[in-house]
Amino acid sequence: MTFKKADLVYPFLLLLAIGKRSFENLGRMAQMSGRRVAAILPSADVSFGILHYICHSIFSNKKKLFLIIDDTLIKKIYATNMRGTGMFFDTKIGRLINAFRLVTALVSDGKLSIPMGCSYLFAKEIVNLCSEKFPTKDDIAKTFVREARKLFTGIKIIVLADGLYATKNFLRWCVENQVAIECRMHSNRVVTYKGIKITVRELAMQPEVCLKERQVSRTVSVEWHGLNLELTIHKRIDKHGNESIVFQASTYKAEPREHVKNYDIRWKTECLNRTEKQHVGLENCFSKNFAVQQNHVAAALLAYTLAQLMKKKHRLKNAEAAIRAIKEKFTTSNICDLIDLFELFVNFDG
Repeated sequence: MTFKKADLVYPFLLLLAIGKRSFENLGRMAQMSGRRVAAILPSADVSFGILHYICHSIFSNKKKLFLIIDDTLIKKIYATNMRGTGMFFDTKIGRLINAFRLVTALVSDGKLSIPMGCSYLFAKEIVNLCSEKFPTKDDIAKTFVREARKLFTGIKIIVLADGLYATKNFLRWCVENQVAIECRMHSNRVVTYKGIKITVRELAMQPEVCLKERQVSRTVSVEWHGLNLELTIHKRIDKHGNESIVFQASTYKAEPREHVKNYDIRWKTECLNRTEKQHVGLENCFSKNFAVQQNHVAAALLAYTLAQLMKKKHRLKNAEAAIRAIKEKFTTSNICDLIDLFELFVNFDG
């Protein structure tokens, strides 16, 4: 598959910019009009095509990969007329806000992480007004898994997700399709352990199951709604030294420490969301057109990936360090030199 070098101009502008990444601000930086910047914004399909190519180029020789599925809010607090936005509860500020709810899929080998795709969940007020059937979070997750399996044929893929995806529907689909998944499970779920129905919280307190002395994790086999699952009980200690017990459900057998280690890779999606919002301008598109919003988000994910490649190439600490290095070395006047660095990863046409 071939791509044009021009398709990378907008993502690199996002990396080079300082302040808001609006079309007008990007245009002033590149000495062109805001309309011209909007015109060079590649379609979401083009951006994801490049992302898939890069993912396959880097990860195709791996024996095991992780598919991290997570969602985040793209705040549009003062833009009530943007198509596709709705009222969602923001857990950080404890109230409803106007936003897009973005679901991302991130592919990782445990070290390098690259976005593979994204989709949107719409607010109830939008879904109820439309006769069109929108995909649920489970539908979106299933699509991501199918795409990953198609992209990485023959490679073991372990899905990592939070408790939002610990549903009967999705876990049953994973079992039926032999999908290895690691996800959080709420403590009030009722499981069957050795023929006895008991909540996960109560199970963790049973003498034969509870963590002892310096033990930090333990895995037991349970049944949940007819599904045979592995339940890992993990003692987590935060940076303040506070202890808490969390629970993980999985569809494959492994040592407790491996279950915990695998799930910990999921934190990379938090790094993605933080970098995208603070340093790439994920929330900085102000168009009312939903398709333009989709194109901008896809380009922002591609920009993050390009920073990840710079990090890998120069062995930098994180994506933020890579973005700083890009800004120190390049400007809009030599952006073509910057694009040339990545021809090893993508076969460009022209």
